[in-house]
Amino acid sequence: MALARNHKLPAGSDRQKELLADLEALFFASGFRTITVDEIAARLKCSKRTLYEIAPSKQELFVLVIESWLDRIRHKGWQGALKHDDPEQRMMAYLEPGVIETRAASRQFLADLQSYRPALTLLEAHQAQRTNVLMEIIEDGISRGRFKPFHSALVAEIFLAAVNRINEPAMLEQTGVEFSQAFDEFFRILTTGLFRDADEETASAVS
Repeated sequence: MALARNHKLPAGSDRQKELLADLEALFFASGFRTITVDEIAARLKCSKRTLYEIAPSKQELFVLVIESWLDRIRHKGWQGALKHDDPEQRMMAYLEPGVIETRAASRQFLADLQSYRPALTLLEAHQAQRTNVLMEIIEDGISRGRFKPFHSALVAEIFLAAVNRINEPAMLEQTGVEFSQAFDEFFRILTTGLFRDADEETASAVS
């Protein structure tokens, strides 16, 4: 079901913004499919009317939370990247918020996100935007001799495909890896590679 309204954070009171943060924590822990608006109001200690002032339905509350969460990741990533000139540091600073801001996400939350098309559409657009920025950082690193001359678009597409796979609860269940750990290890593989170089092998043998 497509949602027509613009899901930007309402320019409401500090209380509404506080409730949105509490909603994020609640949805991260429990998802949104099984919880009712009555239960949400009770958990957040507010009235249903207060919730409906933020968004007119439970589904739209969920989408609003998703958009706020993804906007925050992109903003923090961009702000972090701007602090560095070195391409490797810029890339790590850009990717790090994606790990930090998802640590509280439960598998139920991820399953609900994947199964609800309006929320999934936001996630897909978010990932595409981040991949484009990552591609620019990679191209800069290649042009400055800091990265190996791989095809930047290919690297970015591989990154996006891996992110999509990590977002699947079934994959996490199969591997026994938590969401944030999967992202953390993937980023380490992306930036440092899987194989040790000669210096690392020598250091390992000595120790």
